[in-house]
Amino acid sequence: MAFLSIEFFVCLALVAAIFYGIPARWRTVYLLAVSYLLYSLWSPKYVVLLLALSLVVYLAGFAIAKASDDTRREIFLVAALSATVGALIAFKAFEASDGLLLPLGISYYSFKLISYLLEVYWGEPPETSVTAFLLYPSFFPQIVSGPIQRAPDFFAQARERFGAPACYSRIEEGFRLILGDRLALFIVATDGESASYSRGIMLLTTFCYTLQLYADFAGYSNIAIGLGKIFGIDGPANFAAPFAASSIPEMWRRWHMSLTSWIADYVFLPLQMALRDLGKSGLMLSIVASMTLIGLWHGLTMNFLIFGLCHAVFVCVTVLTDPLRLRLFGKNRHARRVGQVIGIVLTFDLMTFSQIFWHLRTWGEAVDRIRCLAGLARSGTLGLAGLPTNLVDGLFISMALILFVGAGCPGIGLIKPGFARIPNWLQYAGCMLLLSATHTDGGPGFIYGQF
Repeated sequence: MAFLSIEFFVCLALVAAIFYGIPARWRTVYLLAVSYLLYSLWSPKYVVLLLALSLVVYLAGFAIAKASDDTRREIFLVAALSATVGALIAFKAFEASDGLLLPLGISYYSFKLISYLLEVYWGEPPETSVTAFLLYPSFFPQIVSGPIQRAPDFFAQARERFGAPACYSRIEEGFRLILGDRLALFIVATDGESASYSRGIMLLTTFCYTLQLYADFAGYSNIAIGLGKIFGIDGPANFAAPFAASSIPEMWRRWHMSLTSWIADYVFLPLQMALRDLGKSGLMLSIVASMTLIGLWHGLTMNFLIFGLCHAVFVCVTVLTDPLRLRLFGKNRHARRVGQVIGIVLTFDLMTFSQIFWHLRTWGEAVDRIRCLAGLARSGTLGLAGLPTNLVDGLFISMALILFVGAGCPGIGLIKPGFARIPNWLQYAGCMLLLSATHTDGGPGFIYGQF
């Protein structure tokens, strides 16, 4: 059952109605059952893996909290981390070498479980309710593609809101956030016959990688956050106008924010503290390790490694050239605006370049694409006229809309009051019907669902 199908929205309405109709004490159990039922439909082979890892971490949390000395606490922590990280690495490695299908959402629920272990190790009390804990990694709105919500935040909201009556303003907000992407079929067509198309078409396709990924992932994140709100859980924001970022570090503060903040809190900051005596070299090493991990989190392949290393270089260069850019563009308001515009364009171009390694699955394909774009290899002759009409129709409108939304919808406040006259329920119904109607079964589905 796809997230963008009419069947899913009908089931969602039924699930929400039952949730608010049953006694409060059964709501956690009910959501846990629904989450595991949906997971068994989406990824039936790996339900036991999700349950086993969750129970290991649940029991390890109590063991860490009750351990009599630091040595025993560290043993329990390392054992539980080894099980969780080991399973993640094993499946990523098998996927990279043998094409094994990953357990749905394993990267997301593994990072949730890891953060819970570290929080308990650092002094957070363990969650006592086994049903609430099992719901945390399996919560169905978030398991497919995040966002990666922290355990204390999730448990606090579950305790406060699962027993409360229906909050219609929150449910409205949830439906308001359930809003996709029409670039996928164009990309699939041009990638599949890349030797036949002109250099201009391949450049256009490459720029579409970034736009498609944003539309796909930000769209899913909003759906997931909206679904969670219906049941009283506010998931963390995952995107904040990333195309308005004027540097790569700023872009990562706006893009996949739940992953970036997870890496910052559990990898970058501890590393930076451990390497602080090395000064700027320690800072650079911390950046390289963090960005490389972000790349390998997506998959244990050469291309994802290069993707992470590209961003490590981008971030390091940005940090090292901060004083120079301040001297060039920090003199007055006009100079800062010029610097910001240059930064926005350059940041989008660098992100697009790195997406070649993210999108194309092999090193050879990525190198061939770069050689083609650089004019070092022959390209085909087909232009837009050589593409099926249904792929070209609306392509540039879709690109413009995604850029507009990704830049924070500048000027939207001028037309927003006009929508206030349309009843909210009609807006929500129209949006969901439009999503269902425009969803294409031939598309690749949510890109981040594969992680």
